[in-house]
Amino acid sequence: MGLPIALMSVVGCYHPRIAPPADKGGVGRWLPADQPKELAPQPMSNENESLSPASANLPRRPQHILALSGGGMYGAYTAGVLNGWTKSGKRPTFDVVTGISTGALIGALAFLGPEYDGQMEQFYTTIRRRDIFTYRSWATVPFRDAVANTAPLRKILDTAITDEIVVAMAKAHKDGRRLYVGTTNLDTRRFVTWDIGAIACRPDVRASRKLIATILVASCSLPGVFPPQPIEVVVNGKKFTELHVDGGVVAPMFLPPSVFDAAVADPNKAATLQTPAQLYVIQAAKSYADGSPVESKILPVLGASAASIMMAQYRREVSNMYHMARVAGVDFRMLALSAEFPTPSNGLDFDRKEMNKLFDEGYRIASGTQGPSWWNSPPERGAGESDPVRTGNRFRAERYPK
Repeated sequence: MGLPIALMSVVGCYHPRIAPPADKGGVGRWLPADQPKELAPQPMSNENESLSPASANLPRRPQHILALSGGGMYGAYTAGVLNGWTKSGKRPTFDVVTGISTGALIGALAFLGPEYDGQMEQFYTTIRRRDIFTYRSWATVPFRDAVANTAPLRKILDTAITDEIVVAMAKAHKDGRRLYVGTTNLDTRRFVTWDIGAIACRPDVRASRKLIATILVASCSLPGVFPPQPIEVVVNGKKFTELHVDGGVVAPMFLPPSVFDAAVADPNKAATLQTPAQLYVIQAAKSYADGSPVESKILPVLGASAASIMMAQYRREVSNMYHMARVAGVDFRMLALSAEFPTPSNGLDFDRKEMNKLFDEGYRIASGTQGPSWWNSPPERGAGESDPVRTGNRFRAERYPK
């Protein structure tokens, strides 16, 4: 996990691109970086052209909302939780599902319902790293857009996202349910929320399948490690090609503010007649860092730095969601990997044995007759997190790496 964060510092070193005009074959050769300024893509208030203030509003009040984090192979834990939750008989139908990175892949299946649990389990317990990506020759990396190739993942998604799945997504969308996936647009340096159900409703099912697969791969594309995904957009009649990467660059999990707005109780109805909406947050990571000595070499240092950044992001976003939920009158529920659970240090290993352990742990805590034991608030400070002021280099501590 260290390498992707370290390489994120180079994502700003690119130039705007524009696709050839439609009458010259659509997306093809990109024009040089010194193209006229007026042709460069400009920041847009709504980067998804189908998004408007009207369509952004949910058609009905959501009752059950699911937000899934990123986490690479740790997504096996989330998959285990959802499978166990189904086993308990307590899992609801989700009105809104959001996902980032590996959470986007799981979210698409969770949105469709428990009948897709088997596919979720198979993916996260039998997959190997070579099924997701392959490393390129290090000799060519300085001249490429990433150190790895995600063609294997794209092949899986092109096969898995069938016409039937797109039709099912479209039906759920027309029923008032919503599936949102987050990516980061490198051209505007902004987080982008994609309404997958709306895309599924387009008349050209084949085009919808292709775009949905591209968005899911983009949401998993760690900058520098996986190549950014080009997505063709048309703005004011002009065709552009944007580059999209992992939404986790901006946030490890998310929920559009419009969802909280829609979840607020109807002021025209008695509060006693309205059940508060439920927000379920599943974090495919721990909430407390595993401290350990770091070897003074570049990769270990970058890895430890990345873990620190990600931990801070998780805690920040969970706290934001909790407080937004309280303001909206939404009940907050959260799960995360136990601090005592032994985990590998690299979420990109996709080690089958470790992923089965993660899946089993998630299944164990969620499959009881009462379902998961949710936390009702963000995690409090852990041991050693009291931010003490040091007055020297000799002190006592509750917890310190041995």
